Amino acid sequence: MTPSRTAGPAAETAVVSTRDRLLDATERCLRRSGIRRTTVSEIAQEAGVSRAWLYRHFPDKASLVVATLSRTDERFWAEAHARVSSADGLSAQVAAAVGFALEQQPGALLLRLQHEEPADFAETVGSGLAELMPGLALFWHGYLDAARDAGEVRADLDVALAAEWVMRIVLSLVTVPGGAIDTDDPAAVRRFLDQFLVAGLGPSAPRHVRG
Repeated sequence: MTPSRTAGPAAETAVVSTRDRLLDATERCLRRSGIRRTTVSEIAQEAGVSRAWLYRHFPDKASLVVATLSRTDERFWAEAHARVSSADGLSAQVAAAVGFALEQQPGALLLRLQHEEPADFAETVGSGLAELMPGLALFWHGYLDAARDAGEVRADLDVALAAEWVMRIVLSLVTVPGGAIDTDDPAAVRRFLDQFLVAGLGPSAPRHVRG
């Protein structure tokens, strides 16, 4: 009887392990060198494998970059949700997002590369991550729905517009220096958000009609 050629658990573990090593190596290379200067040879050397072995798992540099950024992006959003969802109330959640984003600086790898190397990012990644990125504004939809249910914001709130506003406030607090608020002070950030963000979305705030 001919022995079965079906791969056993050990073989499957080896395949997973090799893939993870390649993704880990690609992430280190991207963080160190960026997209343009990272090469397949550098990734193979970083992972301790031959180029031929690398090509058994990934057909080209673009597929490696997409797989790596997908993994880091998923990890970033999972950690962000864990941090934000543990806070009580919208202003506390936005303050938690600001604190988390500041801790990540120079930032989520995908966002950093997209900002620093837009042409190389578009050429290498293309639309490969289009369905994998939840979007900075979309991230806030669930939290705003919960705030509306809790009465923190007005019942007729346009969640899509409000989510984009929240996203822009977070990006501004993280990336734009200012003298009136110390973004390293969570209490100061919370007071700022209570005064200007939550008040602007609350039941007594002026209505905006999308036009």
